[in-house]
Amino acid sequence: MISITIVAITFFSTFLLLRVLIPLAPAWKLVDHPGGRKDHVGSTPVVGGLAITLVFVAALLFLQTSAWLVAALAIVTLLALGAIDDIQDLAPGSKLLVQACVVLLMYYLADIRLTTVGNLFGNGSIGTWVFAPVVTVFAGIGVINAINMADGVDGHAGFISLIAFSAYAYVARESALWEQYKLLLALVGSVGAFLVLNARAPWRAHAKTFLGDAGSMVLGFIIAWFAVDLTQGNGRTFSPICALWVVVIPLCDCVSLMLRRRLSGGRMFAADRQHLHHYLMARGLSVGQATMASAAANLACATIALSGWKMHIPEVAMFAGFVSLFVAYHLHMSRVFRVSPACKPVAERSAAEITLR
Repeated sequence: MISITIVAITFFSTFLLLRVLIPLAPAWKLVDHPGGRKDHVGSTPVVGGLAITLVFVAALLFLQTSAWLVAALAIVTLLALGAIDDIQDLAPGSKLLVQACVVLLMYYLADIRLTTVGNLFGNGSIGTWVFAPVVTVFAGIGVINAINMADGVDGHAGFISLIAFSAYAYVARESALWEQYKLLLALVGSVGAFLVLNARAPWRAHAKTFLGDAGSMVLGFIIAWFAVDLTQGNGRTFSPICALWVVVIPLCDCVSLMLRRRLSGGRMFAADRQHLHHYLMARGLSVGQATMASAAANLACATIALSGWKMHIPEVAMFAGFVSLFVAYHLHMSRVFRVSPACKPVAERSAAEITLR
């Protein structure tokens, strides 16, 4: 009963807060205007991340969780960084530096750190030793930017996050990690409310609000936080590779895209139209259909992660599957975007061609 209560309270709190924040967004300059690489129709308030963050911080305070102050400080810092980036684009280096700092806060002040990556080769658990800070920062930044890059069409990053939080909530419950379980339920309710106003629906052609960089980076960081917290330390049986399987689709898309950009001589953080959602729409799917197709793939991978954990499938097998999926994805997308004229870089396309949202 308490599970339903937490989800219901955070859902309605976020929904009502969004209804208050959306009309205020223009005065705060938190509005995303179309143009350039931003291809939605009409100016849209960018307050989804703000609402989710405020409700989550309230949940941290109400539940009096351990390390709540560190978590609040980290996500508020990312929220501020993202808000500035939403108003005026920041250089990638500046964003990476702040992202690294908040992950280090998690590492040193909350003691949530990657001390092992698991038994990936069948020869025993692989410890990170003195490289733990670097490995934790690298992993945290990777997840943050994977979710950030996934936020390209209505509902996409929201559904990825909702599935991840739901999967991690199941792990927390089965592991008797009740503090984490309650917080993850709060996130499920909050992100669910955001999706009501963000995802495409038959009665709504366009989103009422966006996450913005503020929201996508915050969600990415929280996913990284729980992915580490649920897999490290005494009594944790959920392996790091299973935690990665929960978000394998956005990770594959992010890493593959950056590799393809680098191999083609471009900048790894340059905007283009070679993400998974661009590929799906180039195949003829609508925005809503592309989002649902991606959500289905993410749900399937999360199910594989949870099934692998519960069925005690060896980590080496889960790792082999993870690597195989990435290689297959990367080779396919490299071939598709090498031969398809439908997905050129943003700078090479005319404004008339850009009609995603």
